[in-house]
Amino acid sequence: MKTRNIKDIIEDLMSTANDDNQEITALQKKNKELASELSEIMRKERTTAFIIVLLLLFVSAFAFITLMSNDNLREDVTQKKELLTKFEEAVKQDSISVHTDQDGNKLTVSGLLDDNLKLMNKISDLEFRVSLYEMQLDNLKARYGIKLIKENNSYYIEAKEVDSAMMLLHSFRDRISYDSVNHQWSITRKIVKVGDKTIQE
Repeated sequence: MKTRNIKDIIEDLMSTANDDNQEITALQKKNKELASELSEIMRKERTTAFIIVLLLLFVSAFAFITLMSNDNLREDVTQKKELLTKFEEAVKQDSISVHTDQDGNKLTVSGLLDDNLKLMNKISDLEFRVSLYEMQLDNLKARYGIKLIKENNSYYIEAKEVDSAMMLLHSFRDRISYDSVNHQWSITRKIVKVGDKTIQE
C-alpha cells in the first residue's frame, strides 16, 4: 500500500467536497477519516522534523568541537616544531659561544653535551666503585668485629679481634700456618719434656 502524504489527503478532501451524490453522514464520516489521517501524518512529520533538528544540532556541535580541537592541535604542533627547530639549530651550530673556559676556549652546546655525557659516565663508574668498596668494608667489619667510632670531628677504629691477632703475631709468627683447603690459620704448639714434666710452648 502506498504511503500517503498531506497532498493526497487534500486531493481526497477536494473530490469529496465536489461529490454532490454523497449523503451528509457518509460525507462527515469520510471527512473524519481524512482529518484523522491528516493528524497522524502531521504528528509523524513533527517527530521526524524534531529528530532531524536534533541530528543537525549534534552534527553541528561535533563539527565545531572537532574544528576547535584541530585548531588547538595544529597550534600545539606548530609551537613544538618551532622549539625543535630552534634546538636543532643551536645544537648543529658549533660556532655558538656559550661561555669560555679557563684557557679562553669557546664552549659550544655540542661540546657541553659531550662533556656532560663523559661526566655522567665517570659519576656512574665512581658510584659503582664506591658501592663495591662499601660491600667490602661491610664484610670486613662483620668478619673482624671492626667498629667505626666518631668523636667530635674525628673517627676512631675499634677492632679487638684484629688487635689480639696482632699482639699474638709477634710471639707466634714462626708457628703460624695457613690451611688453603679449609681456608684457616692455625698455630702449631711444641711439646717439650723437662725432666718428668711435659710443657707446651
